[in-house]
Amino acid sequence: MMRILAVDDDPVFREILESYMDRLGYPDVTYATSGPEALKFIQAAPQPFDCFLCDIEMPGMNGIELVRNIRSTESGKRAPVVMITSMGDRDSVDGAFQAGAIDYLSKPLDINQLRGRLSAVERIVRESRRFESMKAMLRDHDAIEQGMRDFDEPVALNDVDGVMHYVAVKNYLETVGRLRMMNHAAMCIHIRNAEKLFGLMTRTAFMDMLGDVAETAHGELQTMHHMFAYAGSGDFVALLPRLAAIDPGELEALINISLEQFYDQLDEPDVMRPVVTCGPVVRPALLQLGDPASMLEKARSLAQFPLPHKNQSKSILQTARA
Repeated sequence: MMRILAVDDDPVFREILESYMDRLGYPDVTYATSGPEALKFIQAAPQPFDCFLCDIEMPGMNGIELVRNIRSTESGKRAPVVMITSMGDRDSVDGAFQAGAIDYLSKPLDINQLRGRLSAVERIVRESRRFESMKAMLRDHDAIEQGMRDFDEPVALNDVDGVMHYVAVKNYLETVGRLRMMNHAAMCIHIRNAEKLFGLMTRTAFMDMLGDVAETAHGELQTMHHMFAYAGSGDFVALLPRLAAIDPGELEALINISLEQFYDQLDEPDVMRPVVTCGPVVRPALLQLGDPASMLEKARSLAQFPLPHKNQSKSILQTARA
């Protein structure tokens, strides 16, 4: 059973939402009328909330500020946040996803859409609980492989700042729609030896390695507006502005240089090191718009093959090592 905190300043909407939640079988819902009240509930809760439903347009502390505050708390760092607001508020929706929301619902609220969003959130919550219990088991019993996820499944890297859940990136593309998707581009950063590392490492070590790559790649991309997530199978996807000036070959070299320097500093010569490939930037064509998530899958597919500018990447690496 999920413990949910819903935040909206409109009493009529709260009544509608409460009736819908009862009908859908979610009785454990706390209702707050403002951002500050929600933060008090979070602080006083005997058990952390599993999910947050937040209105964007609220007086005082708006929903985006509230999401940032939720993400800054230990109990709210990993919990899914779904925004609820008016259809025309697209800029605010963009800001909410950047702040850490994973999905979006529009007013007036449709009970079937609410059911679908909550079902998706429940899957994320179950995944998070399973992962946390597995980490505890690994700490307590020094277990290695039992019950950990498959190689091709997305992983929520909750301990790495700036890395979103892959579900959130896909939901964002669904939210912006096909025409506004023209403002975006995608690329994939693929760990070439990920499957080999997955077979040789403990699952905890593999997760640590993903965190190392995520921090390095996210750091190299931080100068431009982007969304970043791990999609499984050694693939990180970055959602970028359509006109982003980015050279995948140079980015690939810089990430590999940073990873080499990081692992050199560890002074552990036997540690297994990841090597990445950056695929080309994928930009949707107006007459070829299909499923918004297909742009991400195309970027992942193209990253499996060597880039034509490998010589440039190698020269950058050789210069850095000299």
